[in-house]
Amino acid sequence: MKKLFQKILNSGVDETRLDDYSLKFVEWLHDSFKESNTACKEPQVQLIDIQGSAMQFSVRFYVDNIQLEHWRRGNRIQNEVRREMVRRLRQAYIYTLG
Repeated sequence: MKKLFQKILNSGVDETRLDDYSLKFVEWLHDSFKESNTACKEPQVQLIDIQGSAMQFSVRFYVDNIQLEHWRRGNRIQNEVRREMVRRLRQAYIYTLG
């Protein structure tokens, strides 16, 4: 990542090769890091209830190293996920106030 960043900052002669460097970096990520296949770490969204035009969902997600940030990491992540969900629902004209 550091090498790619340096190439981007000081592209000069290598400017036309930046896409090659980026692709090599992505390839390195796929080869060097394994994704978690643990089912309990996968986010889950479940439809809980439907009443008229309202739907109630349950959202579960895994927070790694929850003890970080003086045990407040879980709350911070929960708030970030909630904000992102509301943002996307509003963007899709699904969620409105009132």
